[in-house]
Amino acid sequence: MGSLQCLSQEVSLLASIARDICPFPNYQITPHVQDFLSLNSSTYLNNRYATVQSSLSVKQLEDFTQSLRSTFGREGRVSYGGVGVVALSLAILFDTVAQQVKGEYVSDQEPIPGLFLKNFRGYYSPSVYTISKYLRLVPHIANNPTRMRQETERYLKQLTFDYQLFEKQWMKAKQDDVTVVNQKIGEYLHWHLYIHLQRLTNATFADKAIESAFTFFNNTTNDKPPTNISYHNVNLNLNCNPEESSKEFLDEIKKSDERTQNAFKRCKPEDLADSETLQHIAKTDWLAVNEFIFNGVRRKEQHIAQKEDFDLKVGALRKWETH
Repeated sequence: MGSLQCLSQEVSLLASIARDICPFPNYQITPHVQDFLSLNSSTYLNNRYATVQSSLSVKQLEDFTQSLRSTFGREGRVSYGGVGVVALSLAILFDTVAQQVKGEYVSDQEPIPGLFLKNFRGYYSPSVYTISKYLRLVPHIANNPTRMRQETERYLKQLTFDYQLFEKQWMKAKQDDVTVVNQKIGEYLHWHLYIHLQRLTNATFADKAIESAFTFFNNTTNDKPPTNISYHNVNLNLNCNPEESSKEFLDEIKKSDERTQNAFKRCKPEDLADSETLQHIAKTDWLAVNEFIFNGVRRKEQHIAQKEDFDLKVGALRKWETH
């Protein structure tokens, strides 16, 4: 990044223009992760619930509601459903069930679409599959605290093995840009799995539980995800001729509005060669993901102890009843 004044929205703006010229991947993390793992997760989830329901026909809505009734029963309440990984899992469930009642095929074996970036090489790190399985399981066990705790502990242990395997693969060859972004998303979700376990295990001392989670992620044990992997060992999939595309990008910037030109001035290093401009924009956009993960894990105020159940009946557009 050319300057500390270069803002994330400016990076996104420039990357969007560059991507029209050179189709490199969109590295930005889905709003699902940012919204449903935030302090306002319950509000976002309520809005998502309403939006998904309103997109369905009368018959589809009945099938959608029936599917949720079958999963959550008469009470329609999900323990910790309004916070953290449970809120995220519910949002994914809403999207999945909506697709199914529309007659669309939804795989339950592949990485969760929209949560992780699509890798056209077909390779995903082991943690991507582990977390996808966990999030698909959560709605079915959320109201069983014993099993919820046991499964979260089990998946956290599996993630430790996944990271060890990924590190071995990392040492053998360069990893592509999309693989690394997915790995970073996995690390961020791993962090939230640990917070959820602390809420389940230390509900009476929730504040101390979150402090314990921060201690966990800042220690030097082998349980810690490999957050310090070198970013020099990465292949950027630009899918274009970088030098030619850089020239085209610079021409486009010259024709752009004042806001875009100012963003480019702030984000371009003074010593950057014109022929390397597009690579710089792509790499800056890619690095923004790691910055999001880094800041998100270390802001304690973003992960205060919460316990907020989610009531599916309150926002249901069809009558909630069991048969």
